[in-house]
Amino acid sequence: MPKELKSSEMVMNPISLTSGEGEAGVHTLKVGVTDRPDTSPSHSPKPPLRITVSNASSSFQVPTNTNAIAKNAANKLASAASQDPRRRVTGRPFTERRRGSILVGQRSIDIFAEKGTGGSDQRFVKWIIKKYKTWGYYIAEHDWKAVVICILISLIGMIKIFMTKQQNDITGYSPYGARSRGEYTKYNEFFAEDGLSIATYIYLEAKDGGSLLRPELLKEVVDVLDIASDNITMYNSATNLTQTFNEFCVAFCSVNEPVRQSVKRKEPLNDRIKLVYPISTLFGRKVSLQPYFFGIDYDKNATFEDKVSGIVDDETEPIIDKDIKNVSTTMKPVITTNVNVVDNEKEESVVATTTTPKNIKKNKKRQVEDLAAFTNIKSLKIITLQLRVEHQAGWKDADVKAYEMAIVNHFRDNYKSEYLIIHPYSQTYVEEEMVRGGTSLLPYLTVGFIIMCLCSIISVMIRAYYMHQCSVMKILLAVCACITPFMACATALAVLFVFNVRFASILCVIPFLALSIGVDSSYLMIHEWQRVTKHCRESPNRRNSTVGFRIAEVLSEVGPAVMISALTNIFADLVGCFTGSPEITLLCVGNLTTMFMMFIYQNSFYAGLMSLVGRYEIGEERKERAQVAKENRTNGVNMRHSTLNRQNSKFYDTTKHVVSESMHSYVSFVTHRVVATITIIIYFIFLAVAILGITRIRINLSTQKLFALDSPLITLDKIRVEHVVPYYMQATVFINNPGNLSDPSRMTRVNKIVADFEALKGSWGEVGTKYFMRDFTIFEKAFDEEAEFEETPVDHTKQIGNTSITELANIYKEEDLSTFVEWPEYDFWAGFIKLTNTTDKKKRHLEKFFFTTSYYGEENSIWVVRGQKLKSWRKVVDSYDDLEASVFHEDGVFLDLIDNMPTDTWQSIVGTMVCMSFVCFVFLNSTFTVVIASSCVLSISVGILGILSWWNIDLDPITMAAMIISIGFSVDIPAHVSYHYYQECKSEGDGSNPEMRLANTLSSVAFPAIQAAVSTTCCVCSLLFPKLYMAEVFVKTMILTVALCNLHGLVFLPAFLTVFDRTLTWLGGSKKNNRIAGDNSEMKWNPKTVETGKSNVVRITK
Repeated sequence: MPKELKSSEMVMNPISLTSGEGEAGVHTLKVGVTDRPDTSPSHSPKPPLRITVSNASSSFQVPTNTNAIAKNAANKLASAASQDPRRRVTGRPFTERRRGSILVGQRSIDIFAEKGTGGSDQRFVKWIIKKYKTWGYYIAEHDWKAVVICILISLIGMIKIFMTKQQNDITGYSPYGARSRGEYTKYNEFFAEDGLSIATYIYLEAKDGGSLLRPELLKEVVDVLDIASDNITMYNSATNLTQTFNEFCVAFCSVNEPVRQSVKRKEPLNDRIKLVYPISTLFGRKVSLQPYFFGIDYDKNATFEDKVSGIVDDETEPIIDKDIKNVSTTMKPVITTNVNVVDNEKEESVVATTTTPKNIKKNKKRQVEDLAAFTNIKSLKIITLQLRVEHQAGWKDADVKAYEMAIVNHFRDNYKSEYLIIHPYSQTYVEEEMVRGGTSLLPYLTVGFIIMCLCSIISVMIRAYYMHQCSVMKILLAVCACITPFMACATALAVLFVFNVRFASILCVIPFLALSIGVDSSYLMIHEWQRVTKHCRESPNRRNSTVGFRIAEVLSEVGPAVMISALTNIFADLVGCFTGSPEITLLCVGNLTTMFMMFIYQNSFYAGLMSLVGRYEIGEERKERAQVAKENRTNGVNMRHSTLNRQNSKFYDTTKHVVSESMHSYVSFVTHRVVATITIIIYFIFLAVAILGITRIRINLSTQKLFALDSPLITLDKIRVEHVVPYYMQATVFINNPGNLSDPSRMTRVNKIVADFEALKGSWGEVGTKYFMRDFTIFEKAFDEEAEFEETPVDHTKQIGNTSITELANIYKEEDLSTFVEWPEYDFWAGFIKLTNTTDKKKRHLEKFFFTTSYYGEENSIWVVRGQKLKSWRKVVDSYDDLEASVFHEDGVFLDLIDNMPTDTWQSIVGTMVCMSFVCFVFLNSTFTVVIASSCVLSISVGILGILSWWNIDLDPITMAAMIISIGFSVDIPAHVSYHYYQECKSEGDGSNPEMRLANTLSSVAFPAIQAAVSTTCCVCSLLFPKLYMAEVFVKTMILTVALCNLHGLVFLPAFLTVFDRTLTWLGGSKKNNRIAGDNSEMKWNPKTVETGKSNVVRITK
């Protein structure tokens, strides 16, 4: 029969035991463990030990014929428990012992001190905890003030944000120190030295996708040019005048004349007017059509002298087929509309005829012959018009931008064409579309906020229901947990704008990042508040019935974890500030400031709000306690402190059982030798796939990625890459120190650099080069000979080729340059040269000039090939330092990323790892944790880059910024797991196996990790709605980070830790078996034995 202990003995001893023989000869050892209230020993009185019961039981097999062994076992268990009254004895891997902190806090410090594992190495953390306790009492006394002040500051910040205009810099994505930045500066110094210049382009294509060589389409092209030049006006603030382009234009005024003259053809085609690609003859002057006509299919061997007279007379225009598409080889029946000239009435009649497969071959031959009679162009897809004016005195940047946008708005919104699709383009339009792309994110903040609020309310209320603490105030805390990041973001951005930081569109992504990252700290505070409230209700006294005590307990527990999370994010952003490009620096500075302000608001606004909610809950507790006391007095029960313990609900018991069993099953599965080995193999496969992805990742950032996916500029950029770049890739070369070109040696140097560019692979040669010296030489020779050169076709290339350098230097007269650019035939060259600003034209000297040269090749549409072309151009100008030459290409600011991005990326990852390691070591003081966490950060970074490559995401500054910011919170879970596992090894020693250590670790880490993963993923998914590349990159990067972070922390890392632990045990020659010292019995886990709410029962089977 079992021997029962008296109640008084049970109070005196920390553990009570009974033993006896039950059914089937099973000896049963009943263990009743005593415990104290789960509060900090340094901040609450130690009441007498009271009888408690454990919530688990275990069974193990021992020989059936030894009662002595059972007694010995009982004595060992009693001795172990008596050494630490708080330590619950259990045989289950997933124990019901008091858990440590999420990372490191007051509970962990107390547990380490009790077990002798926390010594002087935690001094810094203890100091942080002490300061948090002091702050908790302070904020509880001034909660209303803190809440109101934070709300007012954030509202003022919001007003400042709405009053700040967005400004974007197209070169902002070019890396620091990139050569293209200096080249772009030289470009602006030439064209916009005193302010913005006008540079607007109009691209035209046929609506039906056919050729533009049809009369009605060509006529409308000229109409568009006339509207842009004569109908759209610009206001000059200095002169108070409103002028059109033709009125204020000085240079580049006739730059579109080749288009106008080749289209209008008021005269019949003859020796004076020839429409030939790439060089046409207009009124005796040869001009290049390359800058205007794109998507060309032309006959290089066509001649005209014998064909013009055959189809053109003095009375009529040439016959042109209106549907050049029928030149194609398709055999489908199509409708063609031909223009027939009626000689008597001089009017056009339109006749529709059906072309069938039988006669298409005949029509095709006729159309090609007719077309070849006046031009060698078979098909023309794109015509480009240019409106360029250098900055003039009195112009304001705002006026220039307004004029450029007026052109864009007219042809985009107002002008309706029957035949043409019009694509206006300007720098101002690019900036506006970048702004529109950024602001397109903002409406979806509401979606993200609603999603986060739902996730927050659901998770918080489930936890509150589980803890018997449901109230309306919990919903307020859950919603405000999502509002706090917005308040911090508004304040941070406003502070930056006060210090004149540019409001770039990329900053619009920060509210999403703040919401997805910052809400996790609020979750920790809510959960810790519920735990503290539970224990205060179970063991009420005057001290823990005050809101100051509870807030201090909450902050001292979660404060260090919140600070570590904030510091890792801040340091990650700090690394990003010194790598990448100005635009990415701006994003990182904004996110860094937001993370800092979020940390401040977390400990002021949210702590103050929690204090106010705590006052309400404590008031409700007092009312409920008073009601209980009243009922006790009515029943004749006298209790000094009545508790508010409630009977566990069925939901509580079921959930507790399910969680316990699920955790036990997971730990048993993931630590199984075979499973752990397979997991490690899978990890190395994952690593290999990621590394392979990195080797194939593309480095690319085009303007398409900066706009919303519905932007017209994306369509235009595709047209440019498909039809323009393969035919005409232009290099603009600036000669900033030409010197005296009357000197033959100087003339030789200048002509040599032009010749070197024309000698490069893919160059059009002199045909594709605009170099003023060639026309100026003709101009000077014509003056010397007093010839009518404007009436006589002159082959200037042959003249230049037959003239020696000495002759050219002698012909060159600098005083004639002013007259040269005023001559109607050559006035467009005024935009190519800069003369000194003097009143006497004869004393003006050539200060600097530029020339353009062009290249062809289908491969030019490939990003890397364009980068190689740019390098070859730079190599040429580097050989002419005496000329201070520089080359500009419109894609140069992006092409430089090809060489800079790999270096910037690995430097960012290394810098982030160093910062993460430093923070972990300072707070955790564990080399083991630092090594594991750093390795995981590196592994996660490799995984992110590799998988993004397979996910069709290029490596660019946006991707790098998203990765850096994501790495900031990727360290949390691996650091938690490795730190807790390390502490379990120190505290348990040989008394536990890897399964038990991992179970205790995951019991503290798993739920917060999964909750953070779910909330973060739900929030960033709201970025899927706006069609923006930047949003897509952040969504994919952050989802990958969350997934890989949890995989490493909850799957890969446990496998590595258990295998590593077992390997060390095997190498050490001892096997840890959880044996009871002094006997041969072995403990075995029995997962079916779960007796929640009962005493621990150790079954010893005979």
